[in-house]
Formats: sequence, structure tokens, C-alpha cells
Amino acid sequence: MATRKIIGIAFSFIGILCSIIFLLQSDLNTNLKEYFDFSLKSYFSLSYFTQVLPLIICLILSYGGILLILKPTKSNPILATFGFAVLEEIVFSWFGIVTIYFPTYIVAIFFSCALLALWIAYSDTINQKRLSLKEGISSLILGTTITAFSYYL
Repeated sequence: MATRKIIGIAFSFIGILCSIIFLLQSDLNTNLKEYFDFSLKSYFSLSYFTQVLPLIICLILSYGGILLILKPTKSNPILATFGFAVLEEIVFSWFGIVTIYFPTYIVAIFFSCALLALWIAYSDTINQKRLSLKEGISSLILGTTITAFSYYL
């Protein structure tokens, strides 16, 4: 139980810290007037979504960490979604299919967190219910959709 809470706190802290880093490095904080334009066209542009994608991934990690602390059986699909989204992003970048906009140290942190998240979700190492096949497939599809939507919009 203590291991689960420590991992949950670490995931939440990493997610919040990385979201602050991404928010400070993006154009979202400097061009707020452009993003308060209430036409839906600006929100579905590729440049907007590539800036928001790291924040979405960080929020998924933070939410998974909070659920790991509070409701460990409900955290598995969220952790699997985070793991699939990040691993697909990194692996596709290694193969040259996509270009990721994460700094190298964030890639290393997210890669290790994604492996740990998938290990927690698919194993019974910290005494929580394993991810079912249905939840695993839906997490894979959701993670793929999040990753693919940012590049093939």
C-alpha cells in the first residue's frame, strides 16, 4: 500500500511539474488573445493541438497518479492510456514516422513512467486488480487516438 501511494504521488508530481514546464514553453501563454477567439476552427488546428498534446499527456499522468492513491482499481485504464500514448509517441519518433516536440529529458522521464504505468496496469504487483482485456484494448485505442489526432488532424 505504501508503494502504491509513493508511485501515485511521484506520478502526480511529475505530471504537474511537466505540465508547468510545457505551459511555460508553449505559445499558449503568450498568444492568449488568439486562443480566446471563439471560433472552433482555431481549436482544431494542428499547431494548437501539438502545443496542447503534452499538457493532455501530463494531465493523464497526474490523474492516474491521483487515482492510484485514492482508488487503485480505477487507475489501471488511465495508467494504460498514458503508457500507450507515450510509448507510441516515442517509438514512432524513433522510427521517424512523427516528430515529437518534447525535450530529451522529458522523453526519458515519460518513457520510464510509461513502462512503469503499463507494468502496474497489467500486473498484480501492488495488490490491485489487473487490467482486463476489454479495458486494455480500449486504453490502446484511446492512447492511439490521442497520439494520432495530433499528427493527422
